[in-house]
Amino acid sequence: MTVKRSYLIAAIAVLLMNLSPLQAAEQDTVQAVIPWEAEGRVFQVGPTALLFLGALEGIMYIESSRGELHEAFVMCPIVQELDIGSGKTEAEGHCEITAGAEDVVFATMTCKGEVGSCEGSFTLTGGEGEFAGISGSGDLRVRSPIRTLVADMAAGAVLRVGAGLAAIKDLKYRIP
Repeated sequence: MTVKRSYLIAAIAVLLMNLSPLQAAEQDTVQAVIPWEAEGRVFQVGPTALLFLGALEGIMYIESSRGELHEAFVMCPIVQELDIGSGKTEAEGHCEITAGAEDVVFATMTCKGEVGSCEGSFTLTGGEGEFAGISGSGDLRVRSPIRTLVADMAAGAVLRVGAGLAAIKDLKYRIP
């Protein structure tokens, strides 16, 4: 085999390795926490049933499996049903997670539980910029003082929740 041919084969091998989709993919399992504030309206929709329509926002702190800490701004419009009689609640929302001017992740969140403590899932549904094509999910737990705040509120009243916490455990993601 000639030297020229050896170099050509080596160059083709390097080129193929760099074009491989496995080479470009990024994946990790991270832990995330979102201290948040929310604002919206509360409506009475049954004898003991309330409906909160609003949005929560805050800063998401993400810790990678390598211990690196990152942050992003989060805005999530949500709908939460609360049954004050039974103490049960369920919620769902859609989130926009902004890490930079053109780097955005979209997600959905769903949870069920007791008023003030809701457990469910957080699912990454897509992204833009460096997060284009992102997918993944993790376990979600949301804590808030909403039970105390909604007591004796008039229908249609504006509710501002000054503090709450969402924790996302073992958020597995993949970026193609």
